[in-house]
Amino acid sequence: MPVNGKAYSHLLLTCLEVASLNIKLNPLKDETTINGNPTFLLFNVTKSKAELFLPNSDKGIVLDKTAEGNWSNTYYKLIAWKGYVLQYKGIPVFGGE
Repeated sequence: MPVNGKAYSHLLLTCLEVASLNIKLNPLKDETTINGNPTFLLFNVTKSKAELFLPNSDKGIVLDKTAEGNWSNTYYKLIAWKGYVLQYKGIPVFGGE
């Protein structure tokens, strides 16, 4: 859980208040929005990297842009589609605009 609403950003190299970020993704179940803690999203200036701030973590997770135009790492894939959809091991877990 972010400490006092703050988490460490690897892209910005500082702590930031995650709720102040403009892109919020809501939890999904069976591709439908459900109640729960959101995840927040930050891009670097060139959008070559995306950083996720999951509700249960005090630091961001960096994803690199892929040839397909999405962002991913070993477990997560962020897809720009009707806003954004975050998949974990191929299963949509968060979505929003």
